Amino acid sequence: MIHTREEMRLYTKKVEVDKLMPGDILAHDLYLDHGVLVIPAGIKLTEYHIAKLKNVEEKVVSIDLTKVYVKAIEDSKVLMKKVEEGKPITKKEVVRMLQPILKETRREKNIVRLLIQLQCQDDYTFQHTVNIGIVAGVIAKWMGYTDEEELSKIAVAGTLHDIGKSKVPMQILKKPGPLTSIEFEVMKKHPKLGFDILSRFPSFDDEVKLAVLQHHEREDGRGYPQGLEGDAIHPYAKIIAIADVYHAMTSKRVYRGRISPFLVLDHLHKNLDCLDTEIILVFVKNMLNCLIGTRVALSDGRIGYVTFIDPKAIGYPVIRLEKDHKILDLYEHKDITVEEILIE
Repeated sequence: MIHTREEMRLYTKKVEVDKLMPGDILAHDLYLDHGVLVIPAGIKLTEYHIAKLKNVEEKVVSIDLTKVYVKAIEDSKVLMKKVEEGKPITKKEVVRMLQPILKETRREKNIVRLLIQLQCQDDYTFQHTVNIGIVAGVIAKWMGYTDEEELSKIAVAGTLHDIGKSKVPMQILKKPGPLTSIEFEVMKKHPKLGFDILSRFPSFDDEVKLAVLQHHEREDGRGYPQGLEGDAIHPYAKIIAIADVYHAMTSKRVYRGRISPFLVLDHLHKNLDCLDTEIILVFVKNMLNCLIGTRVALSDGRIGYVTFIDPKAIGYPVIRLEKDHKILDLYEHKDITVEEILIE
């Protein structure tokens, strides 16, 4: 299982003072050596505050992402509620909801670290909504998308990919176990329901609507709702499909715990026939780069650092143990697994 201090529902991260931005919220009181308070916790930093921090000895401070992330989750609930009630939603609302977190992706290059920092214990549906917007936007950049308007469309489509679930009965959405065949047929209607919902509102681009409609289509034609193959699937939908699978598998669900990112990436790498091969390879390569150097807890209680990941055995990284600095190749010790990624 991979988690942070979920019980606290507090999302903080360390940031170099030189990388602080106006609007960041300080997570702790900052004092001078002789006890004088420089800036109190909870203050929204301005250019003045940041200039002041550059003159003290602290080179790294902790910022509080709680309000930003929790607000995004609450905003996603509001959007879903409006749709349930038949009220209009706009692209502008979604962009405004995502902007503070997308700003964080520009500063935090390690998407694995950011996603783990932003994982929470409950509200899976709504954190999934927000996080798919984040991951889809990052994948798009890795794929070479540079136009800000296009990146915005992909992030918006990722955030709205499951908007059709607002029309799926709650007992199916929240069922603590596998769906029956009848229930699954109901669930499979959500992409078309999402497309129909967005089609009522003129601010959403055709590309966004198609991505929502097609995010469960698969390269081999075994997806739904239309059974499309290959080039018939919109490129945005292909990106969102991979973001969706990765985040769903690495998240805690009511019927199972989280699955290690190493095992999920290994699964994606070995199943190139159903999702876009090029996007998977780019995604896996960049994610592995993000995982190198991470501090992990192993299933036998030991702590170590990921030093090498063989692309042919992604689920079994090589670990340098923290206590004695010995090298442990998990491929040779398959009874030991990575239980948790530790974010300091």
